Amino acid sequence: MASVSICANKIFPPLSSQYTFANELNLFDEIQTAVAADPTFSQHAWSQDAVRDIMLSWTHSEWIPIVSIARDYISNTITIKQRSKDQHSREHWWIPLNFASASAAEFENTSVGYFMPPLEEVTLNASQLGIELGIHDWLIVNKQQTGFYHVLYNDANLWLIAKQLHDNHTVIHPLNRAAIFQDLGPLIENNEIQSVDVIFELLNYLQYEDNLMPWNQVADTITSLGKNLFGTPAYKLYTHFVRQLIRPMFRRLYEMPLAENLTNTETLARQKIMEMACFVDLRECLDYTHNLAHEYIFGNTKFNNDMSYYAMYETILCLGVKYLSDEEFNAILKLFGETQRDTLWYDDLIYSLRCTQSNSHLQQYLNFLLGENSTKIMNDNESMMYLFYLFKSNHVARPVMWTFFESNYRVLCRSQLFVENFNRIAEYLKRSNYEQFLNLRNMIAAELAKEGREKTLIAANSPRIGRKVKISETFLDKFNNQIYEWLRRHQQATYAASLGARSSATQIGHLFRVAGKFLRKVLIKKGR
Repeated sequence: MASVSICANKIFPPLSSQYTFANELNLFDEIQTAVAADPTFSQHAWSQDAVRDIMLSWTHSEWIPIVSIARDYISNTITIKQRSKDQHSREHWWIPLNFASASAAEFENTSVGYFMPPLEEVTLNASQLGIELGIHDWLIVNKQQTGFYHVLYNDANLWLIAKQLHDNHTVIHPLNRAAIFQDLGPLIENNEIQSVDVIFELLNYLQYEDNLMPWNQVADTITSLGKNLFGTPAYKLYTHFVRQLIRPMFRRLYEMPLAENLTNTETLARQKIMEMACFVDLRECLDYTHNLAHEYIFGNTKFNNDMSYYAMYETILCLGVKYLSDEEFNAILKLFGETQRDTLWYDDLIYSLRCTQSNSHLQQYLNFLLGENSTKIMNDNESMMYLFYLFKSNHVARPVMWTFFESNYRVLCRSQLFVENFNRIAEYLKRSNYEQFLNLRNMIAAELAKEGREKTLIAANSPRIGRKVKISETFLDKFNNQIYEWLRRHQQATYAASLGARSSATQIGHLFRVAGKFLRKVLIKKGR
Protein backbone atom coordinates (compact mmCIF):
# COMPACT_ATOMS: atom_id res chain seq x y z
CA MET A 1 0.00 0.00 0.00
CA ALA A 2 1.09 3.58 -0.63
CA SER A 3 1.51 4.49 3.04
CA VAL A 4 3.80 1.56 3.70
CA SER A 5 5.99 2.09 0.66
CA ILE A 6 6.68 5.71 1.56
CA CYS A 7 8.32 4.84 4.84
CA ALA A 8 9.78 1.42 3.97
CA ASN A 9 13.28 2.78 3.45
CA LYS A 10 13.20 4.16 6.99
CA ILE A 11 12.24 0.82 8.50
CA PHE A 12 14.39 -1.93 7.10
CA PRO A 13 17.85 -0.78 8.30
CA PRO A 14 16.87 -0.74 12.01
CA LEU A 15 14.80 -3.88 11.54
CA SER A 16 17.71 -5.86 10.13
CA SER A 17 20.06 -4.82 12.96
CA GLN A 18 17.57 -5.24 15.80
CA TYR A 19 16.32 -8.77 15.05
CA THR A 20 18.21 -12.00 14.38
CA PHE A 21 14.91 -13.50 13.28
CA ALA A 22 11.84 -11.41 12.43
CA ASN A 23 8.25 -12.41 11.82
CA GLU A 24 5.55 -10.34 10.18
CA LEU A 25 4.44 -8.81 13.48
CA ASN A 26 7.94 -7.45 14.07
CA LEU A 27 7.81 -5.90 10.63
CA PHE A 28 4.36 -4.39 11.17
CA ASP A 29 5.37 -2.94 14.54
CA GLU A 30 8.42 -1.30 13.01
CA ILE A 31 6.22 0.15 10.29
CA GLN A 32 3.85 1.41 13.01
CA THR A 33 6.70 3.17 14.79
CA ALA A 34 7.85 4.85 11.59
CA VAL A 35 4.33 5.84 10.53
CA ALA A 36 3.47 7.31 13.95
CA ALA A 37 6.62 9.43 13.87
CA ASP A 38 6.18 10.63 10.30
CA PRO A 39 4.37 14.00 10.01
CA THR A 40 2.98 12.87 6.65
CA PHE A 41 0.58 10.54 8.46
CA SER A 42 0.22 12.12 11.90
CA GLN A 43 -3.16 13.72 11.14
CA HIS A 44 -4.73 10.32 10.44
CA ALA A 45 -6.24 8.47 13.41
CA TRP A 46 -5.12 5.09 12.08
CA SER A 47 -1.47 6.15 12.08
CA GLN A 48 -1.09 5.82 15.86
CA ASP A 49 -1.95 2.18 16.52
CA ALA A 50 -3.74 0.51 13.58
CA VAL A 51 -0.92 -0.60 11.26
CA ARG A 52 -0.78 -4.16 12.60
CA ASP A 53 -4.55 -4.62 12.17
CA ILE A 54 -4.45 -3.03 8.72
CA MET A 55 -1.70 -5.31 7.47
CA LEU A 56 -3.12 -8.49 8.98
CA SER A 57 -6.46 -7.90 7.27
CA TRP A 58 -4.60 -8.23 3.95
CA THR A 59 -1.75 -10.65 4.51
CA HIS A 60 -4.03 -13.43 5.79
CA SER A 61 -6.77 -13.08 3.17
CA GLU A 62 -7.27 -15.32 0.14
CA TRP A 63 -9.59 -12.87 -1.60
CA ILE A 64 -9.91 -9.20 -2.48
CA PRO A 65 -12.69 -6.81 -1.52
CA ILE A 66 -15.38 -5.27 -3.67
CA VAL A 67 -16.18 -1.72 -2.60
CA SER A 68 -19.62 -0.30 -3.45
CA ILE A 69 -20.16 3.45 -3.53
CA ALA A 70 -23.67 4.92 -3.16
CA ARG A 71 -24.30 8.66 -2.94
CA ASP A 72 -27.14 10.52 -1.29
CA TYR A 73 -27.42 13.66 -3.40
CA ILE A 74 -29.58 15.58 -0.90
CA SER A 75 -27.40 15.19 2.18
CA ASN A 76 -24.19 14.87 0.12
CA THR A 77 -23.24 11.73 2.00
CA ILE A 78 -21.46 8.68 0.67
CA THR A 79 -22.26 5.16 1.82
CA ILE A 80 -19.32 2.82 1.37
CA LYS A 81 -19.90 -0.92 1.56
CA GLN A 82 -17.40 -3.72 1.33
CA ARG A 83 -17.70 -7.44 0.72
CA SER A 84 -15.40 -10.20 -0.38
CA LYS A 85 -15.18 -11.23 -4.01
CA ASP A 86 -15.99 -14.68 -2.63
CA GLN A 87 -19.70 -14.44 -1.87
CA HIS A 88 -19.40 -17.08 0.86
CA SER A 89 -16.71 -15.19 2.77
CA ARG A 90 -17.60 -12.90 5.67
CA GLU A 91 -14.18 -11.29 6.04
CA HIS A 92 -13.61 -7.53 5.96
CA TRP A 93 -10.53 -5.39 5.43
CA TRP A 94 -8.98 -2.09 6.34
CA ILE A 95 -9.27 -0.56 2.86
CA PRO A 96 -7.17 2.43 1.74
CA LEU A 97 -9.48 4.73 -0.22
CA ASN A 98 -8.76 7.90 -2.12
CA PHE A 99 -11.05 10.06 -4.21
CA ALA A 100 -11.27 12.26 -7.29
CA SER A 101 -14.28 14.27 -8.38
CA ALA A 102 -15.31 16.69 -11.10
CA SER A 103 -14.50 19.56 -8.73
CA ALA A 104 -11.15 18.03 -7.74
CA ALA A 105 -10.04 15.96 -10.73
CA GLU A 106 -6.54 15.32 -9.42
CA PHE A 107 -5.30 11.78 -10.01
CA GLU A 108 -1.57 12.06 -9.30
CA ASN A 109 -1.74 12.09 -5.50
CA THR A 110 -2.61 8.48 -4.68
CA SER A 111 -2.01 8.57 -0.93
CA VAL A 112 -4.73 7.31 1.39
CA GLY A 113 -7.58 9.75 1.95
CA TYR A 114 -9.60 7.48 4.22
CA PHE A 115 -8.97 4.03 5.66
CA MET A 116 -12.28 2.22 5.71
CA PRO A 117 -12.34 0.07 8.87
CA PRO A 118 -13.26 -3.63 8.61
CA LEU A 119 -16.99 -2.96 8.73
CA GLU A 120 -19.66 -3.97 6.27
CA GLU A 121 -20.83 -0.39 5.76
CA VAL A 122 -20.01 3.21 6.69
CA THR A 123 -21.79 6.45 5.78
CA LEU A 124 -19.90 9.74 5.88
CA ASN A 125 -20.39 13.27 4.63
CA ALA A 126 -18.24 14.24 1.67
CA SER A 127 -16.60 16.95 3.78
CA GLN A 128 -15.62 14.34 6.39
CA LEU A 129 -13.78 12.48 3.64
CA GLY A 130 -12.11 15.66 2.46
CA ILE A 131 -13.85 15.52 -0.92
CA GLU A 132 -14.97 18.49 -2.99
CA LEU A 133 -18.22 17.10 -4.36
CA GLY A 134 -21.06 19.04 -5.94
CA ILE A 135 -24.43 17.53 -6.75
CA HIS A 136 -23.58 17.23 -10.45
CA ASP A 137 -20.03 16.00 -9.83
CA TRP A 138 -18.88 12.52 -10.70
CA LEU A 139 -16.89 10.63 -8.07
CA ILE A 140 -14.02 8.20 -8.72
CA VAL A 141 -12.56 5.98 -5.98
CA ASN A 142 -9.13 4.29 -6.04
CA LYS A 143 -7.08 6.68 -8.13
CA GLN A 144 -4.84 4.93 -10.66
CA GLN A 145 -6.01 1.60 -9.19
CA THR A 146 -3.34 1.79 -6.50
CA GLY A 147 -5.58 -0.14 -4.08
CA PHE A 148 -6.08 -3.86 -4.49
CA TYR A 149 -9.88 -3.89 -4.74
CA HIS A 150 -12.76 -3.44 -7.18
CA VAL A 151 -15.11 -0.45 -7.08
CA LEU A 152 -18.78 -0.37 -8.05
CA TYR A 153 -20.87 2.81 -8.36
CA ASN A 154 -24.57 3.58 -8.26
CA ASP A 155 -26.15 4.30 -11.65
CA ALA A 156 -26.52 8.04 -11.05
CA ASN A 157 -22.77 8.38 -10.55
CA LEU A 158 -22.10 6.23 -13.62
CA TRP A 159 -24.24 8.59 -15.70
CA LEU A 160 -22.13 11.52 -14.50
CA ILE A 161 -18.93 9.60 -15.32
CA ALA A 162 -20.32 8.79 -18.77
CA LYS A 163 -21.02 12.48 -19.36
CA GLN A 164 -17.44 13.35 -18.44
CA LEU A 165 -16.05 10.64 -20.71
CA HIS A 166 -18.01 12.03 -23.64
CA ASP A 167 -17.14 15.62 -22.79
CA ASN A 168 -13.40 15.07 -22.26
CA HIS A 169 -12.33 11.56 -21.31
CA THR A 170 -8.73 12.59 -20.62
CA VAL A 171 -9.82 14.34 -17.41
CA ILE A 172 -10.14 10.86 -15.85
CA HIS A 173 -6.88 8.92 -15.60
CA PRO A 174 -6.57 6.08 -18.17
CA LEU A 175 -6.10 3.51 -15.39
CA ASN A 176 -9.41 4.60 -13.90
CA ARG A 177 -11.10 4.60 -17.30
CA ALA A 178 -9.92 1.02 -17.62
CA ALA A 179 -11.04 0.20 -14.08
CA ILE A 180 -14.63 1.24 -14.83
CA PHE A 181 -14.93 -1.55 -17.40
CA GLN A 182 -12.82 -4.02 -15.45
CA ASP A 183 -15.08 -3.70 -12.42
CA LEU A 184 -18.38 -3.61 -14.34
CA GLY A 185 -17.51 -6.59 -16.56
CA PRO A 186 -18.42 -9.38 -14.12
CA LEU A 187 -21.68 -7.62 -13.21
CA ILE A 188 -22.69 -7.40 -16.87
CA GLU A 189 -21.73 -11.00 -17.60
CA ASN A 190 -23.65 -12.29 -14.55
CA ASN A 191 -26.79 -10.15 -15.04
CA GLU A 192 -26.21 -8.17 -11.86
CA ILE A 193 -26.84 -4.75 -13.41
CA GLN A 194 -30.11 -2.86 -13.12
CA SER A 195 -30.02 -0.91 -16.37
CA VAL A 196 -28.02 -1.31 -19.55
CA ASP A 197 -28.60 2.23 -20.82
CA VAL A 198 -25.78 3.67 -18.74
CA ILE A 199 -23.52 0.77 -19.74
CA PHE A 200 -24.00 1.59 -23.40
CA GLU A 201 -23.43 5.29 -22.75
CA LEU A 202 -20.11 4.35 -21.15
CA LEU A 203 -19.23 2.14 -24.12
CA ASN A 204 -20.17 4.90 -26.53
CA TYR A 205 -17.27 7.13 -25.47
CA LEU A 206 -14.77 4.51 -26.71
CA GLN A 207 -14.93 6.00 -30.19
CA TYR A 208 -12.65 8.73 -28.78
CA GLU A 209 -10.39 6.43 -26.73
CA ASP A 210 -6.82 6.05 -27.99
CA ASN A 211 -5.28 4.51 -24.87
CA LEU A 212 -4.92 0.73 -24.95
CA MET A 213 -5.68 0.12 -21.26
CA PRO A 214 -9.46 0.75 -21.41
CA TRP A 215 -9.72 -1.31 -24.60
CA ASN A 216 -7.90 -4.16 -22.89
CA GLN A 217 -10.44 -4.20 -20.08
CA VAL A 218 -13.59 -3.73 -22.15
CA ALA A 219 -12.83 -6.44 -24.73
CA ASP A 220 -14.42 -9.35 -22.89
CA THR A 221 -17.57 -7.33 -22.18
CA ILE A 222 -17.99 -6.31 -25.83
CA THR A 223 -17.58 -9.92 -26.97
CA SER A 224 -19.87 -11.26 -24.25
CA LEU A 225 -22.64 -8.80 -25.14
CA GLY A 226 -22.33 -9.75 -28.80
CA LYS A 227 -22.59 -13.47 -28.08
CA ASN A 228 -25.64 -12.90 -25.90
CA LEU A 229 -27.35 -10.85 -28.61
CA PHE A 230 -26.52 -13.22 -31.48
CA GLY A 231 -29.66 -14.21 -33.36
CA THR A 232 -31.76 -11.33 -31.99
CA PRO A 233 -32.98 -8.21 -33.85
CA ALA A 234 -30.54 -6.17 -31.74
CA TYR A 235 -27.49 -8.06 -32.99
CA LYS A 236 -27.17 -6.24 -36.32
CA LEU A 237 -27.53 -2.87 -34.60
CA TYR A 238 -24.99 -3.90 -31.97
CA THR A 239 -22.31 -4.95 -34.45
CA HIS A 240 -22.82 -1.69 -36.34
CA PHE A 241 -22.45 0.24 -33.08
CA VAL A 242 -19.22 -1.54 -32.11
CA ARG A 243 -17.75 -1.09 -35.59
CA GLN A 244 -18.17 2.66 -35.19
CA LEU A 245 -16.41 2.51 -31.82
CA ILE A 246 -13.45 0.40 -32.80
CA ARG A 247 -12.66 1.57 -36.34
CA PRO A 248 -10.43 4.54 -35.32
CA MET A 249 -8.34 2.41 -32.96
CA PHE A 250 -8.03 -0.48 -35.41
CA ARG A 251 -6.82 1.84 -38.15
CA ARG A 252 -4.29 3.44 -35.84
CA LEU A 253 -2.87 0.07 -34.82
CA TYR A 254 -2.97 -1.83 -38.09
CA GLU A 255 -2.72 0.75 -40.83
CA MET A 256 0.32 2.45 -39.33
CA PRO A 257 3.87 1.00 -39.17
CA LEU A 258 4.27 -1.48 -36.33
CA ALA A 259 6.20 -0.06 -33.40
CA GLU A 260 9.28 -1.92 -32.24
CA ASN A 261 9.68 -3.53 -28.82
CA LEU A 262 6.01 -3.84 -27.98
CA THR A 263 5.27 -4.63 -24.36
CA ASN A 264 3.23 -7.70 -23.48
CA THR A 265 0.33 -5.41 -22.58
CA GLU A 266 0.48 -3.73 -25.98
CA THR A 267 0.66 -7.08 -27.76
CA LEU A 268 -2.32 -8.40 -25.83
CA ALA A 269 -4.31 -5.23 -26.53
CA ARG A 270 -3.55 -5.47 -30.26
CA GLN A 271 -4.84 -9.03 -30.30
CA LYS A 272 -8.00 -8.14 -28.39
CA ILE A 273 -8.74 -5.18 -30.66
CA MET A 274 -8.27 -7.38 -33.71
CA GLU A 275 -10.61 -10.01 -32.26
CA MET A 276 -13.27 -7.42 -31.41
CA ALA A 277 -13.02 -5.73 -34.80
CA CYS A 278 -13.36 -8.95 -36.78
CA PHE A 279 -16.00 -10.28 -34.37
CA VAL A 280 -18.28 -7.43 -35.48
CA ASP A 281 -17.16 -7.77 -39.12
CA LEU A 282 -15.23 -4.53 -39.42
CA ARG A 283 -14.29 -4.56 -43.09
CA GLU A 284 -10.75 -3.30 -42.50
CA CYS A 285 -10.11 -6.14 -40.05
CA LEU A 286 -11.64 -8.82 -42.27
CA ASP A 287 -9.52 -7.67 -45.23
CA TYR A 288 -6.36 -7.47 -43.12
CA THR A 289 -6.68 -10.94 -41.62
CA HIS A 290 -7.95 -12.51 -44.85
CA ASN A 291 -4.93 -11.26 -46.79
CA LEU A 292 -2.53 -12.62 -44.17
CA ALA A 293 -4.33 -15.96 -43.97
CA HIS A 294 -4.44 -16.25 -47.77
CA GLU A 295 -0.70 -15.71 -48.03
CA TYR A 296 -0.06 -18.28 -45.30
CA ILE A 297 -2.35 -20.91 -46.82
CA PHE A 298 -1.63 -20.50 -50.51
CA GLY A 299 1.54 -18.45 -50.70
CA ASN A 300 3.69 -20.50 -48.34
CA THR A 301 4.34 -17.30 -46.38
CA LYS A 302 5.25 -17.67 -42.73
CA PHE A 303 4.18 -15.22 -40.07
CA ASN A 304 6.91 -13.09 -38.57
CA ASN A 305 8.46 -14.81 -35.59
CA ASP A 306 8.27 -11.78 -33.32
CA MET A 307 5.97 -11.45 -30.36
CA SER A 308 3.37 -9.35 -32.16
CA TYR A 309 2.61 -12.10 -34.66
CA TYR A 310 3.72 -15.18 -32.74
CA ALA A 311 1.06 -14.55 -30.11
CA MET A 312 -1.62 -13.83 -32.70
CA TYR A 313 -1.09 -16.02 -35.73
CA GLU A 314 -3.69 -18.58 -34.64
CA THR A 315 -6.16 -15.73 -34.13
CA ILE A 316 -5.27 -14.27 -37.53
CA LEU A 317 -5.92 -17.59 -39.26
CA CYS A 318 -9.27 -18.04 -37.52
CA LEU A 319 -10.43 -14.54 -38.38
CA GLY A 320 -8.94 -14.69 -41.85
CA VAL A 321 -11.08 -17.66 -42.93
CA LYS A 322 -14.41 -16.32 -41.65
CA TYR A 323 -15.57 -15.41 -45.15
CA LEU A 324 -13.87 -17.51 -47.81
CA SER A 325 -15.00 -17.64 -51.40
CA ASP A 326 -16.17 -21.03 -52.67
CA GLU A 327 -13.02 -21.18 -54.78
CA GLU A 328 -10.78 -20.59 -51.76
CA PHE A 329 -12.64 -23.07 -49.58
CA ASN A 330 -12.54 -25.85 -52.16
CA ALA A 331 -8.86 -25.18 -52.78
CA ILE A 332 -8.17 -25.66 -49.06
CA LEU A 333 -10.04 -28.99 -49.04
CA LYS A 334 -7.97 -30.06 -52.02
CA LEU A 335 -4.76 -29.09 -50.23
CA PHE A 336 -5.66 -31.41 -47.36
CA GLY A 337 -5.33 -34.34 -49.72
CA GLU A 338 -1.94 -33.15 -50.96
CA THR A 339 -0.27 -32.28 -47.65
CA GLN A 340 1.32 -34.45 -45.00
CA ARG A 341 -0.88 -34.71 -41.94
CA ASP A 342 1.84 -34.40 -39.32
CA THR A 343 2.68 -30.78 -40.15
CA LEU A 344 1.97 -27.53 -38.33
CA TRP A 345 0.32 -26.13 -41.46
CA TYR A 346 -2.10 -29.06 -41.54
CA ASP A 347 -3.09 -28.62 -37.88
CA ASP A 348 -3.44 -24.86 -38.34
CA LEU A 349 -5.93 -25.27 -41.16
CA ILE A 350 -7.95 -28.01 -39.49
CA TYR A 351 -8.62 -25.87 -36.46
CA SER A 352 -8.89 -22.47 -38.11
CA LEU A 353 -11.71 -23.58 -40.42
CA ARG A 354 -13.94 -23.88 -37.36
CA CYS A 355 -14.35 -20.12 -37.70
CA THR A 356 -15.99 -20.07 -41.12
CA GLN A 357 -19.38 -18.35 -41.17
CA SER A 358 -20.74 -19.99 -44.32
CA ASN A 359 -23.43 -22.60 -43.74
CA SER A 360 -22.56 -24.46 -46.94
CA HIS A 361 -18.85 -24.48 -46.11
CA LEU A 362 -19.56 -25.74 -42.60
CA GLN A 363 -21.74 -28.52 -44.00
CA GLN A 364 -19.04 -29.53 -46.49
CA TYR A 365 -16.38 -29.40 -43.84
CA LEU A 366 -18.29 -31.58 -41.38
CA ASN A 367 -18.94 -34.15 -44.10
CA PHE A 368 -15.28 -34.00 -45.08
CA LEU A 369 -14.13 -34.57 -41.49
CA LEU A 370 -16.76 -36.88 -40.04
CA GLY A 371 -19.35 -37.92 -42.61
CA GLU A 372 -19.91 -41.47 -43.83
CA ASN A 373 -17.51 -40.97 -46.72
CA SER A 374 -15.02 -38.98 -44.66
CA THR A 375 -11.32 -39.27 -45.33
CA LYS A 376 -10.84 -39.49 -41.52
CA ILE A 377 -8.12 -36.90 -41.38
CA MET A 378 -8.47 -36.81 -37.58
CA ASN A 379 -8.33 -39.69 -35.16
CA ASP A 380 -11.49 -40.61 -33.27
CA ASN A 381 -10.63 -38.72 -30.10
CA GLU A 382 -9.67 -35.54 -31.93
CA SER A 383 -12.72 -35.53 -34.20
CA MET A 384 -15.23 -35.96 -31.37
CA MET A 385 -13.55 -33.27 -29.28
CA TYR A 386 -13.60 -31.06 -32.35
CA LEU A 387 -17.38 -31.39 -32.61
CA PHE A 388 -17.80 -30.01 -29.11
CA TYR A 389 -15.26 -27.24 -29.66
CA LEU A 390 -16.91 -26.19 -32.93
CA PHE A 391 -20.36 -26.07 -31.34
CA LYS A 392 -19.13 -24.10 -28.36
CA SER A 393 -17.08 -21.52 -30.26
CA ASN A 394 -19.07 -20.85 -33.43
CA HIS A 395 -22.70 -19.76 -33.01
CA VAL A 396 -23.30 -19.87 -36.76
CA ALA A 397 -22.29 -23.54 -36.81
CA ARG A 398 -24.89 -24.70 -34.30
CA PRO A 399 -27.95 -25.11 -36.57
CA VAL A 400 -25.70 -26.67 -39.23
CA MET A 401 -24.42 -29.16 -36.68
CA TRP A 402 -27.93 -30.17 -35.57
CA THR A 403 -28.76 -30.93 -39.21
CA PHE A 404 -25.49 -32.84 -39.58
CA PHE A 405 -26.22 -34.90 -36.45
CA GLU A 406 -29.70 -35.77 -37.73
CA SER A 407 -28.22 -37.04 -41.00
CA ASN A 408 -25.17 -38.81 -39.56
CA TYR A 409 -26.01 -39.93 -36.02
CA ARG A 410 -25.75 -43.62 -36.93
CA VAL A 411 -22.18 -43.15 -38.16
CA LEU A 412 -21.28 -40.92 -35.23
CA CYS A 413 -22.66 -43.38 -32.68
CA ARG A 414 -20.01 -45.87 -33.71
CA SER A 415 -17.55 -43.75 -31.77
CA GLN A 416 -17.44 -44.40 -28.04
CA LEU A 417 -16.65 -40.71 -27.54
CA PHE A 418 -19.55 -39.25 -29.51
CA VAL A 419 -22.08 -39.66 -26.69
CA GLU A 420 -19.75 -38.05 -24.17
CA ASN A 421 -19.32 -34.98 -26.36
CA PHE A 422 -22.99 -34.89 -27.37
CA ASN A 423 -23.83 -34.74 -23.66
CA ARG A 424 -21.47 -31.79 -23.28
CA ILE A 425 -23.01 -30.07 -26.30
CA ALA A 426 -26.45 -30.43 -24.68
CA GLU A 427 -25.30 -28.07 -21.93
CA TYR A 428 -25.25 -25.28 -24.54
CA LEU A 429 -28.78 -25.96 -25.78
CA LYS A 430 -31.11 -22.96 -25.99
CA ARG A 431 -34.72 -23.28 -24.90
CA SER A 432 -35.90 -22.62 -28.45
CA ASN A 433 -34.04 -25.70 -29.73
CA TYR A 434 -35.30 -28.16 -27.12
CA GLU A 435 -37.87 -29.95 -29.32
CA GLN A 436 -35.32 -30.50 -32.08
CA PHE A 437 -32.82 -31.71 -29.50
CA LEU A 438 -35.35 -34.09 -27.93
CA ASN A 439 -36.18 -35.72 -31.27
CA LEU A 440 -32.50 -36.14 -32.09
CA ARG A 441 -31.72 -37.42 -28.62
CA ASN A 442 -34.42 -40.09 -28.92
CA MET A 443 -33.05 -41.25 -32.28
CA ILE A 444 -29.56 -41.49 -30.82
CA ALA A 445 -30.93 -43.40 -27.81
CA ALA A 446 -32.59 -45.93 -30.11
CA GLU A 447 -29.35 -46.42 -32.02
CA LEU A 448 -27.33 -46.86 -28.83
CA ALA A 449 -29.89 -49.33 -27.47
CA LYS A 450 -28.89 -51.78 -30.20
CA GLU A 451 -25.60 -52.21 -28.32
CA GLY A 452 -26.94 -51.64 -24.82
CA ARG A 453 -25.25 -48.22 -24.54
CA GLU A 454 -28.32 -45.99 -24.19
CA LYS A 455 -27.72 -45.34 -20.49
CA THR A 456 -24.61 -43.34 -21.34
CA LEU A 457 -26.77 -40.73 -23.12
CA ILE A 458 -27.89 -37.62 -21.27
CA ALA A 459 -31.43 -37.93 -19.90
CA ALA A 460 -34.17 -35.96 -21.64
CA ASN A 461 -34.94 -34.11 -18.40
CA SER A 462 -31.37 -33.74 -17.16
CA PRO A 463 -30.64 -30.46 -15.33
CA ARG A 464 -27.42 -30.30 -17.34
CA ILE A 465 -29.36 -29.46 -20.50
CA GLY A 466 -28.93 -25.78 -21.31
CA ARG A 467 -27.15 -24.91 -18.08
CA LYS A 468 -24.24 -23.21 -19.86
CA VAL A 469 -26.56 -20.74 -21.62
CA LYS A 470 -28.97 -19.97 -18.79
CA ILE A 471 -27.18 -16.77 -17.87
CA SER A 472 -27.28 -15.65 -21.50
CA GLU A 473 -30.98 -16.44 -21.83
CA THR A 474 -31.77 -14.66 -18.57
CA PHE A 475 -29.80 -11.67 -19.85
CA LEU A 476 -31.93 -11.55 -23.00
CA ASP A 477 -35.15 -11.90 -21.00
CA LYS A 478 -34.15 -8.88 -18.91
CA PHE A 479 -32.33 -6.60 -21.33
CA ASN A 480 -32.91 -7.52 -24.97
CA ASN A 481 -35.69 -4.98 -25.57
CA GLN A 482 -33.86 -2.29 -23.62
CA ILE A 483 -30.68 -2.80 -25.65
CA TYR A 484 -32.59 -2.83 -28.92
CA GLU A 485 -34.29 0.47 -28.10
CA TRP A 486 -31.04 2.11 -27.01
CA LEU A 487 -29.26 1.00 -30.18
CA ARG A 488 -32.16 2.09 -32.37
CA ARG A 489 -32.19 5.56 -30.78
CA HIS A 490 -28.41 5.78 -31.05
CA GLN A 491 -28.45 4.85 -34.73
CA GLN A 492 -31.07 7.50 -35.43
CA ALA A 493 -29.05 10.11 -33.54
CA THR A 494 -25.87 9.11 -35.39
CA TYR A 495 -27.63 9.35 -38.73
CA ALA A 496 -29.01 12.77 -37.85
CA ALA A 497 -25.55 13.93 -36.79
CA SER A 498 -24.09 12.73 -40.09
CA LEU A 499 -26.55 15.06 -41.83
CA GLY A 500 -25.38 17.95 -39.69
CA ALA A 501 -28.56 18.01 -37.64
CA ARG A 502 -26.65 17.47 -34.39
CA SER A 503 -23.12 18.41 -33.51
CA SER A 504 -21.01 16.40 -31.08
CA ALA A 505 -21.54 19.18 -28.55
CA THR A 506 -25.29 18.75 -28.94
CA GLN A 507 -24.96 15.01 -28.36
CA ILE A 508 -22.96 15.67 -25.20
CA GLY A 509 -25.66 18.10 -24.11
CA HIS A 510 -28.26 15.40 -24.72
CA LEU A 511 -26.30 12.97 -22.56
CA PHE A 512 -26.05 15.58 -19.81
CA ARG A 513 -29.82 16.10 -19.94
CA VAL A 514 -30.37 12.34 -19.66
CA ALA A 515 -27.97 12.18 -16.71
CA GLY A 516 -29.69 15.17 -15.12
CA LYS A 517 -33.10 13.58 -15.61
CA PHE A 518 -31.87 10.39 -13.97
CA LEU A 519 -30.39 12.38 -11.09
CA ARG A 520 -33.64 14.30 -10.57
CA LYS A 521 -35.50 11.00 -10.28
CA VAL A 522 -33.06 9.96 -7.56
CA LEU A 523 -33.57 13.23 -5.71
CA ILE A 524 -37.37 13.06 -5.96
CA LYS A 525 -37.34 9.48 -4.70
CA LYS A 526 -35.11 10.48 -1.77
CA GLY A 527 -37.37 13.42 -0.93
CA ARG A 528 -40.49 11.30 -0.52
